[in-house]
Amino acid sequence: MTMTYPWLSSYEQGVPATVEVPNIPLQQFLKDSAQKYPGKTAVRMVLRYLPLGLAVQAKLSYRELDELSDRFAAALAAQGIQKGSRVSIMLPNCPQQVVMYFGVLKAGAIVVNTNPTYPPHELEPLMKNSGAEAIVTLSGLYQRVKQIQPNTNLKTVILTDLSDHVTALFRRTVNKQLAAKGMYAEVPSGGGVFYYKDLIGRYPARVPSVQFDPAHDTAVFQFTGGTTGIPKAAELTHRNLVANTVQMQAWFTDVSPGNEKVLLALPAFHVYGMTVGMLFGISVGAEIVVVPDPRDTSHILETLHRERITLYPGVPAMYIAIINHPRVTEYNLRSIKACLSGGSALPVEVAQKFDEITGGRLVEGFGMSESSPVTHANPIKGRVKYGS
Repeated sequence: MTMTYPWLSSYEQGVPATVEVPNIPLQQFLKDSAQKYPGKTAVRMVLRYLPLGLAVQAKLSYRELDELSDRFAAALAAQGIQKGSRVSIMLPNCPQQVVMYFGVLKAGAIVVNTNPTYPPHELEPLMKNSGAEAIVTLSGLYQRVKQIQPNTNLKTVILTDLSDHVTALFRRTVNKQLAAKGMYAEVPSGGGVFYYKDLIGRYPARVPSVQFDPAHDTAVFQFTGGTTGIPKAAELTHRNLVANTVQMQAWFTDVSPGNEKVLLALPAFHVYGMTVGMLFGISVGAEIVVVPDPRDTSHILETLHRERITLYPGVPAMYIAIINHPRVTEYNLRSIKACLSGGSALPVEVAQKFDEITGGRLVEGFGMSESSPVTHANPIKGRVKYGS
């Protein structure tokens, strides 16, 4: 029986019918990019927390990101975290979120992506259901963790702050501003409470010896509300996420490895931001510019303009906010090559207006947490069927 694949006629030139999925653990993407682009910036964050609106940045090169995640993996192992252990990462977008994500994987543990806006009554069942033994979060969110900890399996709490990779000169000022937003607090260490900065300074960059079976070893527990609204963990293996990342590489035919700039305003604790923003970006040696607050449209516009962003995954609400911003014409957004929209239906007029403003291409995709997540996408350069 002859099989036909009519959808292949809609693929743009250069997109293969199939892709070879390498049999590697997910963290190999970082190791490979660190070898190819050691001195290139891997992740950068620009904050607007200084007086007079001055900006301050924190950045890590691929070499630094790889080494720090090695150190974090060693620190986790010293706290008893081993293959199959579950570690909750409850952070907004920031450089150390990426460090911790890959550090957890290198330790052989499972990342439990956790929304940092969850109040205690929503956080507790997630920690119970996931069986998380450790959690990393902001010092300003510690009281939420402390409140639920007796009812969970959490033994280790690791605290960090958005200022941790900021130049020491500005750290105190940034922390003062963060404290006013409830994102920073003075919490004493001890009794199972540790600080990220202390741990990466104490442990060497020696990764625990772990044997990986990418097809069967779980990399991430991704909580999703599904149709009931009650969050349930989708279990994503290393191979699941490697496959979806490789598929994204094939779909974006115009990507230039080592030369792209990805704006990660989508939360990396969400499956879409994790795969299409962070993992895809790392896999092609891109500079990932992270924004902690996706609702700050003015900051996003400034970042798109200043950083000359080339790839910007998002959701329709983010693109609508940009085209309706009263000062959008003051920014040069012509560096944008492609944007993949997901999460909800993309209105035709929004896509067309965004393309007009940027000169790039905004297309609609579809996916689910259970599928790592992208399953469908319109061609970046080919024929686009809006609403499909």
